[in-house]
Amino acid sequence: MPNLFGTSGLRFTFPGKLTNDLISGLASSLAVSFGDVSGVVIARDNRTTSWIISSLFSRALSAAGFVVYDMGVAPLPALAFASRKKEHRLGVVITASHNPPNYNGMKIFKGGWELTREEEQKVSDNVKARATIGSFEAPLQSPALHEYLAELRSHVARHKPQKVLVDVGSGTASVATPPIIAEAGGDVICVNCDQSGRFPGRLPEPNPINLASTLAMARQMGIALGAAHDCDADRVAVFDGRGTFLSQTRVLAYFLQRKAEAKKGGIMATTVDVGMAVDEVAKRYNVRVIRTRLGGSHEIAMGRDDVILFGEPWKVMDPDWGPWADGIRVAIQLAEDVMEKGVGISGLLSEIPDYPSTREDFVYKRWDPEKLKSASSSAFGPEKVEDYDGIKLIFDDGWLLFRKSGTEEKIRLYAEFTSQERLQEERANAIRLLKELEFIA
Repeated sequence: MPNLFGTSGLRFTFPGKLTNDLISGLASSLAVSFGDVSGVVIARDNRTTSWIISSLFSRALSAAGFVVYDMGVAPLPALAFASRKKEHRLGVVITASHNPPNYNGMKIFKGGWELTREEEQKVSDNVKARATIGSFEAPLQSPALHEYLAELRSHVARHKPQKVLVDVGSGTASVATPPIIAEAGGDVICVNCDQSGRFPGRLPEPNPINLASTLAMARQMGIALGAAHDCDADRVAVFDGRGTFLSQTRVLAYFLQRKAEAKKGGIMATTVDVGMAVDEVAKRYNVRVIRTRLGGSHEIAMGRDDVILFGEPWKVMDPDWGPWADGIRVAIQLAEDVMEKGVGISGLLSEIPDYPSTREDFVYKRWDPEKLKSASSSAFGPEKVEDYDGIKLIFDDGWLLFRKSGTEEKIRLYAEFTSQERLQEERANAIRLLKELEFIA
């Protein structure tokens, strides 16, 4: 059966492709696929449909033989944290993450780790299998959200105040990021802080377009740091007091620098779309960089003790904290660092290279990676072509990446070069090629 999972988790329109039968089938499949696990902890984001799916799913899990523990509305990092407990080694969060409000789905964790591609395929293959149907038992209430918040607080110190703007996008991070940064000494300005599944302030994805009004506010408030979450808070976007949206690669490279200064060598596992700043920081500290498909850096880190950090744009995974993407902890750490050092976020990242880059989405008419690989190789004459996740063209001064979205009918174009002129030139050439191939309108 085709893999039901996209880049990270399973996300479909609901109502729509995510049906009651599929929800029940997924619950039964978990019982068939992970027969050694007796308990499952579930959480949900605050979308208007999440409580419906959570209720259906918890009943189906119980009927399949699991003991179900319910965290209620909670951020994804709290669910991943909870999935390490021996009574429930599987964790499922009902969420569509940064996707639009008409989407929903789920992300699944085992022992703190997101499922591997092989495990996702196994779950997909077993969807039509049916575990023994038993009686329904009401889920047990889980205290894991409070335990997660307590663990976050245990690592926070008090600092000299700095002004921090936090936009939680009406999502689940409202219970964590703003109050804990305030407890650390931050003068917190909170935007879109009331949880609402209708997302009245902005759409869930914290990109520059959706954050336009928040960035305008940042320019007027004299902030040291700006941080914005998606609905489930696995990711965080970062911006400065000038309302400038900062490169996710630079944020990831900053955290690599923090780890490498202490670890002295090791491996950084990251993804195909991460830029050159990570490589430059890694070189300074004798760290080896391994790239893989988007959403797959955790598979490199599994079972290895030499991986000091892993992640991708928007998401930082620190093995010393836990193997899940935790936008809340990243935001808190950045806030602590700017307060401790008495600088703004741009000052904090001053040693991290900053190269011109772009990331754009286009609704596609069709997608033929082999044709694109052949045509782009001829048109651009790159030094190297990689095709393990999309088509990536590598030059001596930058790179281009064409990639189909894992959850939406879009082609994503990524590009990074050492000069703005080269970026604009190759961006225009890339869009022209996509139109000539009739991949986009």
